[in-house]
Amino acid sequence: MEFCMTRQPTLRTALLWRFLLLALLPLVLIGLLTFRTVTHTITDSLEAKNLLLATSLAREVEETLREPQTVLRQLASVMLDYNMARGTVVDGLLDNAVSNASYFEAILLVDPSGKVLHVGLPDSLADRRNDYLGMDLSQMEPVRRAGRTGQVLWSDALLSPPGNHQYLCLVYPFGNRLLVGNLNIAYLGQLSNRERAESSLSFTILDHTGTLILHSRLMPEGRRANLSRLKPVREGLAGHQGTFPFTWQGRDLVGTVVSIPTTGWLVLVSQDVDVAYAASFQVRNSFFIGCLLALGLALGVALAFSNRLVQPLRTLAREAQDIAIGDYQVGIAPQLHQETEELAASFRGMAAEINLRENELLESREHYLRLFNCGNDAVLVFELEEDGTPGRFVEVNDIACEALGFLRTELLTMRPRQVLNVFAEASEQADEVVSRGRRQGHVLFETDLITRTGERLPVELNVRFFDREGKATALAVARDIRERREAEQALRQSEKEHRLLAQQLRTLFDGIPDSLVLYDEQMRILWANRGAAELLRCSEQDLVGQCCHQVLYDRRQSCGDCAVARALASGQLEMGQWERAEGRLLEVRAFPVVNDQGAVIRVIELAQDVTEKLRAQRETIRTGQLVAIGELAAGVAHEINNPINGIINYAQILANHAERGGDSPDLPNRIIKEGNRIAAIVSSLLNFSRSKKEEIMPVPLHEMVNDALTLMKTLLRKDGIEVDVRLPPDLPPVAGRYQQLEQVLINLLSNARHALNSRYDGHHEEKRLEISALEHDSGMVRIMVWDHGVGIPEPLVERILNPFFTTKPAGEGTGLGLSISHGIIREHGGRIDFESKEGEYTRVLIDLPVYSRKDA
Repeated sequence: MEFCMTRQPTLRTALLWRFLLLALLPLVLIGLLTFRTVTHTITDSLEAKNLLLATSLAREVEETLREPQTVLRQLASVMLDYNMARGTVVDGLLDNAVSNASYFEAILLVDPSGKVLHVGLPDSLADRRNDYLGMDLSQMEPVRRAGRTGQVLWSDALLSPPGNHQYLCLVYPFGNRLLVGNLNIAYLGQLSNRERAESSLSFTILDHTGTLILHSRLMPEGRRANLSRLKPVREGLAGHQGTFPFTWQGRDLVGTVVSIPTTGWLVLVSQDVDVAYAASFQVRNSFFIGCLLALGLALGVALAFSNRLVQPLRTLAREAQDIAIGDYQVGIAPQLHQETEELAASFRGMAAEINLRENELLESREHYLRLFNCGNDAVLVFELEEDGTPGRFVEVNDIACEALGFLRTELLTMRPRQVLNVFAEASEQADEVVSRGRRQGHVLFETDLITRTGERLPVELNVRFFDREGKATALAVARDIRERREAEQALRQSEKEHRLLAQQLRTLFDGIPDSLVLYDEQMRILWANRGAAELLRCSEQDLVGQCCHQVLYDRRQSCGDCAVARALASGQLEMGQWERAEGRLLEVRAFPVVNDQGAVIRVIELAQDVTEKLRAQRETIRTGQLVAIGELAAGVAHEINNPINGIINYAQILANHAERGGDSPDLPNRIIKEGNRIAAIVSSLLNFSRSKKEEIMPVPLHEMVNDALTLMKTLLRKDGIEVDVRLPPDLPPVAGRYQQLEQVLINLLSNARHALNSRYDGHHEEKRLEISALEHDSGMVRIMVWDHGVGIPEPLVERILNPFFTTKPAGEGTGLGLSISHGIIREHGGRIDFESKEGEYTRVLIDLPVYSRKDA
């Protein structure tokens, strides 16, 4: 067993290798796939680029070879057009063409048998003319094929007769002759300028046998080279094009070959493999370097990870050794992983269990002392003598020492009779306490503690008796009851004061003539004053526990518009009215009482008889109405007088016409119109002056303003006051009583008239008032009456709503108009405000609620 364990690898090594395998395997696989993809991409890009260059070079070769063909075609055309036969003329023409086209070494005119008839040479070769004349070219393949097929042909690379350089032949057939142009291959050398743009590339042109025509770098001067053994050349001669690797002159190259269609030649673009695949090699190197770095990083992480996993086990091993040598207080830190934490918990449990067993006695003592001293009560333990009398103290707690003023060592030498009043003197009470306590096991009574200074502390003494090591022992717990006695005394005093206060409140509430009732959440009456009992015709005791609708109407459900029910639901002050059968009207207000959480738990209902108050208010409003009627009477009389005069005049005209036998058909219509005018004025005045009870109705402001102006316009026109009415056509109706709101507006118009007359005696352009209105987003309509009169002094603005207060001279006002208007607006749920500047203007703002169905 021991031998096998030595052969096993360590946990750290096993974790290390497994982590490396898991970390590197995906990395290597992904890296190889990425490397392969990138390499293929680079290779495809290189081949596409070289193919494009080779194709471009092939086109340029074709373009370059097209110019010599053009020259020979023009020569042939001239010869055919002019039918040149004389040698000197032809020779001169050919010489001239050679001189103008420097790429020609010679231009030969050949008969169908291949014999050279004429030759054109540059001046430098003029002495070699006879060498060409009579030369037989019938064995040259291009000459033979061109004479047979009539096609323009190019030869392969040829050696000059001296054999010192290569040239090309262009055969152009025409008529029964052939023009043969010898071109120096150096003419194609201009294509090698490609090298300047692509310094790493080599360009090669080969004929259809694979013989080298032109090479941008490696061409051996003055000798031919056949490259048909090279793979790209071999593939090109076989009719294929593409990119192929090959070796030439000891260098590893990669070449792309394409053919030139017009000549059958090949264009080969080649490049060193190292240069061509440098990017691929760089990617490969980067990949290997990355793999090495990843391996190193993974190895480092694996080492750190394995050390981190193994380290807690090593720590636990060391701590287990500490426990084994007796250090039970070793602190085993919490572990990060469940397995090691379970192992650590086992070690902790083992150490705790061992420590618990070794320190059991110490902990018991500490626990006893803690319980003994932690309370607020004094604890005294004493033995009983054989005769039953209390003996010496065997233990006391800190509270007892502090309360009595003795040290613990002093108390342990003393006896209960020295500090407990009940045992201070031998008495029957002391004997009874001990006897009853030993019989029942415990006894509870009140006595006093006697302190070092002789002060007596009242305590409640709870004495329990038990046997300790075969001796009768008593444990006395003395609880300080000074605060309890003070609290009991304070409670008795508080109860006395509360009873007095409750009696005073009862007397106060019973003295209130209004009904005052307290309801719970189920609308049951918890308390009611004498006024409520008289109102409900029931005794106060009979009301408690019942609902008001049970007492009044003997029904189970509450009234439909019960203010108490609404207050319970909304948690807000609710108001309502209650009309008694005898015609008395009560105003009811329900006040919710909420707990700490904001929930309604009680409702206080105050019901006040407002019958006389409302009668007085109506009389006040009626008085103000009569005052306004008196003020309007003169204007209305004048307004009626005009149409009456018109009616009398029209009637007289009718009488006169009737005597003369005349006919006036339009006079009756005029009489009817004037009569309707009188009726409208009288109707407005009657409606305003009629005293009737109105319900809340939708009041159209356009109509109300027109009716008020109908009553006031005579007085306003008489005083030269212009009225500007600006009411939006879509203004919604307000909720109110039409007559009362009309009275408010007439009061405001009367005040504005007085203010304007006080500032302007006669006519004036500023003697005008404006009436406008607009709707607020808050569901209110604001009515504004603005005059440019004398204004109101700032100190008086706050007093103008007080009853009997007026700014008019004595005898011109009662001081009730604005007070009545304020009461009317307030009853309608609105408000009235004033903005004024003395000597300039006064603007009255009235806000009234928009009418809705729930107002009906």
